Amino acid sequence: MKQRIQQQIWIAVLAVTFSIGVHAQQDVWESFDYPELNSFDMPELEIFEIDNGVRFYLVQDAELPLIDVTVLIRAGGVNIPDDKVGLNSLVGTVMRSGGTNEYPGDALNELLENRAAIIETQFGFTSGSATMNVLSEDFERLLPVFMDVLRQPAFPEPRIELAKTQQASLIARRNDEQGSVANREFQRIIYGEDSRYSRRVEYATLDNITREDMIDFHAQAVVGSNLMVGVTGNFDMEEMKTLLEQAFGDLPAGEKNELKFPEVDYEFEPGIYFVDKPDVNQSYILMGHIGGMRDNPDYAALQVMNRVLSGGFSSRLMQVVRSEMGLAYSVFGSYGSGVYFPGTFSAGVMTQSETTSEAINAIIAQIERIQQEPISEEELSQTKEQFLNTLVFQYPSISSVLRERMSNDYAGLPPDTFERLVEEVRQVTVADVQSVAQRYLRPDSLRILVVGNQAELGDQLQQYGEVQPIDITIPE
Repeated sequence: MKQRIQQQIWIAVLAVTFSIGVHAQQDVWESFDYPELNSFDMPELEIFEIDNGVRFYLVQDAELPLIDVTVLIRAGGVNIPDDKVGLNSLVGTVMRSGGTNEYPGDALNELLENRAAIIETQFGFTSGSATMNVLSEDFERLLPVFMDVLRQPAFPEPRIELAKTQQASLIARRNDEQGSVANREFQRIIYGEDSRYSRRVEYATLDNITREDMIDFHAQAVVGSNLMVGVTGNFDMEEMKTLLEQAFGDLPAGEKNELKFPEVDYEFEPGIYFVDKPDVNQSYILMGHIGGMRDNPDYAALQVMNRVLSGGFSSRLMQVVRSEMGLAYSVFGSYGSGVYFPGTFSAGVMTQSETTSEAINAIIAQIERIQQEPISEEELSQTKEQFLNTLVFQYPSISSVLRERMSNDYAGLPPDTFERLVEEVRQVTVADVQSVAQRYLRPDSLRILVVGNQAELGDQLQQYGEVQPIDITIPE
């Protein structure tokens, strides 16, 4: 399996090199000669579960003298109350930086550096993780250290204060970059200012978080019922199973966390929103509406449609808005399909202030075009081949394949999700692309956000309706 992945990567690299050297004047996608995609086989897994609910996924890989461990934890920011947003991130940071009573942070760093080993922890919005990468010969020595970090973090006050200071610094700088402002505010425009999906860390929420909050979050998260453990590398299967059962066996089973994802209350209504940023001479534009869910039967067709519209250098937005019209520094887009809650459909562009409305209109025209005109068979074929061949880069190693399988199980997706996607993409037709564009894209109901310089923009935005200003002042 891994050899096939490497072969596909080298084929893709050679194709890129050849196209650059011989076809430099052609569009990149037109010069690619894509090989037939080989079938993709997930590695053989040893899957077992112990009495306290911990589920294990083991794959042997003797190519390198390394062992990689990933613990997936069912806990995240989605369940954090509004007045303590940021708690999950702080827990993930200080679990590692603060170390344990036996291995304080600095001592832990030194130990790992001396062994060329890595231990990391983090908690995101929908899940957390603890990871370790070590030489095979050091695994038994460092597994107890890893378990100590996972199970008994010290959460020392000085490290908590340092993590809070770092977070506060991020808050203070969050309006520096146009793109960061645009993406943050676009989420609030789509999901709503009070939505759990658009919350942000504030000084006040940081101040509300106590050490006891962090200890409670950790205690509820790190129990057997919430853990999935993946191990890949050079090891003996039976010996590894014994070591893992001993390491994780005395964890309390606890209660499995129920991740609560509120319904998205969305109406397809257009709007024009503006953030005045006087220190820039260009506009950062995002426009779109609510997207869909990953389990949509039309998912593959939507992704092919998205590639035609906005997927890289060969996309219509890039070819028309940037190459032909010369309006954009960059142009991009996606049709988001969430696993837990709906994603967003968006198209975006960075353009000079004076061409802001022209760029907006050009993007809208391309969205309408893909609805009104069937794409060509050649465009479909090139897009599908490009899509299928880039999928191989998602799985450059055995461990990445294993993590994908664990993620699918965590989210309740079928184990063969990847294989199904490959087959469904192959079956997408010209009619399918136009059909999903007509059903799921709403160019008449776009919510348009512009982050730019009001003095340079003038009245360009008035044509889209009453402009709604957005205040990005950071609360003290």
